[in-house]
Amino acid sequence: MRIGSRGRRRGHCFASAACFLLAACGTTPVDRTAADAAPTTSSARTPEDAGLVDIRTRVPDIDQDIRYAGSDNFVGAPVDGYAAPRCFLLRPAADALQQVEQTLRDEHLRLRLWDCYRPVSAVQHFVRWAHDLQDQRTKAAHYPNLDKTALLGDYIAPVSGHSRGATLDLTLLQCNDAGLDCRPLDMGTDFDLFDARANTESPAITPQQRANRERLRTAMTQGGFRNYPLEWWHYTLDAEPTPHTQYDVPVQWSDPMTEVGRFMQRYAGEVPGASLLVVRDGMPLVRKGYGLADLETQEAATPATHYRLASVTKQFTAASILLLAQDGKLTLDDPVRRWLPTLPHAYDAITLRHLLMHSSGIVDYEDLTPDTQTEQLTDEDVLRLVSDTPSLYFAPGAQWRYSNSGFVLLGLVVERASGLGFAQFLQQRIFQPLGMDALLYEHGRGPEVPHRAYGYSETNGRWQRTDQSVTSATRGDGGIYASIDDLAKWDAALYDDRLLSAESRKLAFGPAVHSDDPTVDYGYGWRISGDTLWHSGESIGFRNVIVRYPRQHLTVILLSNRNDPEPAATARSIAERFLPH
Repeated sequence: MRIGSRGRRRGHCFASAACFLLAACGTTPVDRTAADAAPTTSSARTPEDAGLVDIRTRVPDIDQDIRYAGSDNFVGAPVDGYAAPRCFLLRPAADALQQVEQTLRDEHLRLRLWDCYRPVSAVQHFVRWAHDLQDQRTKAAHYPNLDKTALLGDYIAPVSGHSRGATLDLTLLQCNDAGLDCRPLDMGTDFDLFDARANTESPAITPQQRANRERLRTAMTQGGFRNYPLEWWHYTLDAEPTPHTQYDVPVQWSDPMTEVGRFMQRYAGEVPGASLLVVRDGMPLVRKGYGLADLETQEAATPATHYRLASVTKQFTAASILLLAQDGKLTLDDPVRRWLPTLPHAYDAITLRHLLMHSSGIVDYEDLTPDTQTEQLTDEDVLRLVSDTPSLYFAPGAQWRYSNSGFVLLGLVVERASGLGFAQFLQQRIFQPLGMDALLYEHGRGPEVPHRAYGYSETNGRWQRTDQSVTSATRGDGGIYASIDDLAKWDAALYDDRLLSAESRKLAFGPAVHSDDPTVDYGYGWRISGDTLWHSGESIGFRNVIVRYPRQHLTVILLSNRNDPEPAATARSIAERFLPH
């Protein structure tokens, strides 16, 4: 962070709470910058005038947790100058950081940004806070070994290198092989800890924590940034563009529609596209298609374009089970073998509730599909595969593991309990009552999809149609095709009793179980992050997400017919522009 910098005073360290022990030894910090001389404050009043750019113009889905725009920081409150959680940097710094992020992604790593450019007004807020000795709310988390009186002067000063637009605070995330499920590496301390353990080479951390810090430092150094040795998270572009100029431009949103256009730019033109809906209080704020639904015929993507929803389908499958429970046709605690008796006895303890919340332990059918498989799997094929596999990953209810197999089985249970085909049940009980044109696509068996988007993947810089795979015909886990207009009607129905009862909605949207991400719970067909309900859907050539903010009556839906980018971060960034602040 480097709260501020005045230069060396009376043999003490400056600018960093992490330099406490070094200061006691009279050690001079390495990171003496051009701020030793008082900088000039620019007269610029907009980011454009200052030459500042939002990092998401370079990396739209970069991970951000801008601490000073909220209350999770050492002040314990939103900081002056931060009206929005955005990362601004001068263009050379933004371009260099973009290259660092791209290089890391090749290694299944990503950056998480905590702070970037910092207005002068924010630094002044820090100084006022340091003078208020009555406010000790954040002591335990941020300066447990210091009196607050020690912060002012040696640790918090009226000038910050961040205000010059080429300094930022960040950490490193480890992702899975698909570039998803990214989690912070253990660096030994959290951001903004005023303690010597925050020194980049602190001896008080484990070898693994030291290795993680070194991996971050290597990536940033190769990208042209230097580390401030007393704070492992703090980096500055080596050749600062304006080393003697600081800025006091507020960090805030610009016009939301301008922001949306910028975020959706990758989907525009003669490329596989997307359809975007932003709806608040039942009114569409954005309803637009981008790019092409079909490259071969040059058909444009529109709000009426139907995309394969992939795992967004799961909320409809879960709703079908809840509807049947409302009808008294089944209970959530029914053993799955009551409805699918060909399953092995090892499944005796698995209930429909376990399937709904991904805690059954059933083996993924993808892992059971032979490499020689060329014909598309049906739901009955999945039932056969899992029936022939008596082993489980874990005892039912013992853990959480995302399971496509479980939702395929739920689709079959809907058929057994209702006496209708799954597609017919969805039409009669959900799609038709809500006026949706959505349909469950059954390859070779069902009606063709109107206004159909075909899926594409980018290979060696060229888009190739990758619309179907051997697992594209299963239904309960991902077979629905729908448009953003369809999903607007679905979203509206989730606020009242027209489809699901209040009790059923409580079950669907309630945190039934912790997922494998400590920040995310799972309900019945919905992921839950705080007050946010969401679910993504990924299939060969398709990437989709629906993100709901029920308390604010805001929903963002982004459907795309391409394998990249993963749209959840983009949808959340767009939502931020329309949420109240």
